[in-house]
Amino acid sequence: MTSPATITARLALFGGVAREVVEDELATRLRTSGVEELALRRTPVVAAGLRSTALGEVVRTVDELLDIDLGGIAVAGWRRYERLRDAALRTRAGGVERVELSAHEVTRTCCPRLEVVVGENPVGEFSLELDVAVLVQPLVAIVRNGMLLALGPGDCTVTVSLGAPEVGPIMKRERVFKVANVVDLRRPIPLLRNQPGPAPTSPSGGLPRPVSHH
Repeated sequence: MTSPATITARLALFGGVAREVVEDELATRLRTSGVEELALRRTPVVAAGLRSTALGEVVRTVDELLDIDLGGIAVAGWRRYERLRDAALRTRAGGVERVELSAHEVTRTCCPRLEVVVGENPVGEFSLELDVAVLVQPLVAIVRNGMLLALGPGDCTVTVSLGAPEVGPIMKRERVFKVANVVDLRRPIPLLRNQPGPAPTSPSGGLPRPVSHH
């Protein structure tokens, strides 16, 4: 059986297109938004070759930033979700619980500061902001022995926003996925910090926020 593909921020932003298509669109967006000028701000006169090289480096860096695993963001938030954490505590010595999760949102923000260097010469710098929000619709979770064992059917809407404080928004898109496709449950996922298992995602992942419907 083949392993399920990891659902990343890149997939949510661009779909399943080829990497070359992603890089072409990123280059266009960075150029038209003004990020290209930020990346070259220390060089008043820029040859075409240097401009192309600098932009290519920025595109590759941004593309690598989009490798964030959406399932990891969801799980990092669920480890702080009171209902799941309490169920994990009650069952860690043995037992199974069915936990009903209401609609909630888990977020993560990355704000790297990039310095652009061509050869050994710094030519510019700027900050990026990548925001990822995973809005999970109501579903049922099964917790056994302190671990997330299964999730009932349900969808999540992923919104990915890319911007730079000095120029504003660069691009923003949302996409709907099946939660079962986002979270890899081929093995139970530990919900408590002292349990063996995969390392948790960076603590910059946000606490799940309830979502009210009007």
